[in-house]
Amino acid sequence: MDNLIGKTLDGLYTIRELIGAGGMANVYKAVVSAPGGPVPEGTVVAVKVLRQELMHDADLVRRFKNESKAISLLNHPNIVKVYDVSVSESLQYIVMECVEGMTLREYLNERGGRITSRETVHFIAQILRALDHAHRNGVVHRDIKPQNIMLLDNGQLRMMDFGIARISRAENQIQNGKKAMGSVHYISPEQAKGEETDPKSDIYSVGVMMYEMLSGRLPFDADDMVEVARKQIRDTPKPLAELAPEVPTGLVQITERAMAKLPVNRYSSAAEMLEALDAYVQDPSVTFQYQYVKEEPEKVVNEPMPQKRSIRRPPERPAANPARPKTKKKKRSGFMPVLLGITTAFALACAALCWTILNDSSNIMTDRADIVLGDFSGMTQDEVNASQQVASGQVVVNWEEEYSNDYAAGYVYKQSPVAGRTVREGQSVTLTVSLGIHYVTVPDLTNYVQADGEQQLKDLGVSVLVTQAVDESVAAGSIIRTDPAAGSQVAAGTTVVIYVSRPQVATTTKVPSLIGMSVEDARTLLVQRKLGLGSQTEQYSDQPVGSIISQNPGEGASAKLNTRVSVVVSAGPEPAPEPEAPSESTGSSDGSGGWLGGLFGGSSSSSESTGASSSSSTGGGGLSDWWTSWLG
Repeated sequence: MDNLIGKTLDGLYTIRELIGAGGMANVYKAVVSAPGGPVPEGTVVAVKVLRQELMHDADLVRRFKNESKAISLLNHPNIVKVYDVSVSESLQYIVMECVEGMTLREYLNERGGRITSRETVHFIAQILRALDHAHRNGVVHRDIKPQNIMLLDNGQLRMMDFGIARISRAENQIQNGKKAMGSVHYISPEQAKGEETDPKSDIYSVGVMMYEMLSGRLPFDADDMVEVARKQIRDTPKPLAELAPEVPTGLVQITERAMAKLPVNRYSSAAEMLEALDAYVQDPSVTFQYQYVKEEPEKVVNEPMPQKRSIRRPPERPAANPARPKTKKKKRSGFMPVLLGITTAFALACAALCWTILNDSSNIMTDRADIVLGDFSGMTQDEVNASQQVASGQVVVNWEEEYSNDYAAGYVYKQSPVAGRTVREGQSVTLTVSLGIHYVTVPDLTNYVQADGEQQLKDLGVSVLVTQAVDESVAAGSIIRTDPAAGSQVAAGTTVVIYVSRPQVATTTKVPSLIGMSVEDARTLLVQRKLGLGSQTEQYSDQPVGSIISQNPGEGASAKLNTRVSVVVSAGPEPAPEPEAPSESTGSSDGSGGWLGGLFGGSSSSSESTGASSSSSTGGGGLSDWWTSWLG
């Protein structure tokens, strides 16, 4: 039995049973057994306890603390409530509300993976409200998936498991966004690349869930998790309209925008996506005219800057001090700005006049003509030098060289000023010649710490995708190998996968014997073995009432984690059948019927054979004839 069951943590929370087990922590059902706690005495709560064997794993301890810190910032009806957090050297746990229900993953599996548009909108709207609250409080979940969402009996959702959430505070941003954390089928392309994440990464995950709910399948799947991540980065999913043509166009468009590869093409916030859903609910025939950019525009990051400068400019400060006399304000604001404006206008007029004079004089003093600049793109250096404008000296060329993955070596692929521009003879033109693809050699990163290996690859100009694998010969957290392998030549910008060692995690378990146990004890044992209790049927037996008499799968069978074991429970001995009391009317009828039948030719009892009945009928017939003739 689990060593925490029956114990009371910090004198407040008495552990009753194990209700869930994960790779990082176990979840117990507990009761607040003393006054003075965060909730009234007697309240049933869930206690998430970091597994004892992982207390020395610094990364998992950090994640556990991060979850408690992230979720403690939130208070929303669609996010599991946190009542208390305790962190010590010997024990770390989070006290949360106890949510009775099933995960959204289990519900989707029961429904065959596909649900109606109405249900999809109902669920997604709740998820977006929870994310809007989290994002407004600076928390990015980064692991949105059906397995991390509980469904209550009343149809309400509860979001949980903030173990890899990123808190958008300066002290928490270091290194948090540089790992491809999250479930690979639901992570955004930027997560798959190991880049910095923001609320739009959660929006992408919600889009994947919508796609799955409406179509019954994941947008990207493969046997290899690395291949799934690569598909998230580079592939386009099969159009939802083809998989589920009955889904309204507006809902398809909402899903596609949420799943856009480029973050700039997604909804800017959960609230904006929620507004689109509300518009669909009001009018299911609505369509959206979304515009998508082809590639990341450079101005996206810099666009808000002028607004910030205008907000911080100081001209509004004088209005915040109304104590100064109005006469002084009028004198300063009336004369000085006018004088400054006149001076500025005069200076600009002088500058314009000087430029005009100099320009006109240059035209008079020189005989250079205007020419239309030719297009040198795609030419070799010899071809450019042989062109009419360069050979005649009308254009002076400045040469530059750069690597390019799109243009062959030796060809011009960039020109400044661009072709078609009207310039003066003798104009200098900068032409950039391609050096071809820039190849780099993948270094041998075996046994390097993950962070150091990632940095080396990024310094070479390649993208990095991190995945985990088991290798007992390499310390956990260190690099096992790369793909492509060390020594390979790859083009700059190529994605290199690094495999990082992690501890062995079992995916199957042996089914224990449940024979003779009570249902509750069997449930506890199965949860400890990472299994679940399936259907329960009763059957008469000579075993004690309530004890398990058979199970499927049987003892010792190898089963995948979370497999459900069905059991047959004893209902006790089968009761003896009660004897039927004889009916007086039936007996009288039978007796008189048999006597009168024998006398007047009626048939005998039904239990007689056909031959006996026939004989009795014949004999009775003669007696009946005699009696009739005697009466006259």
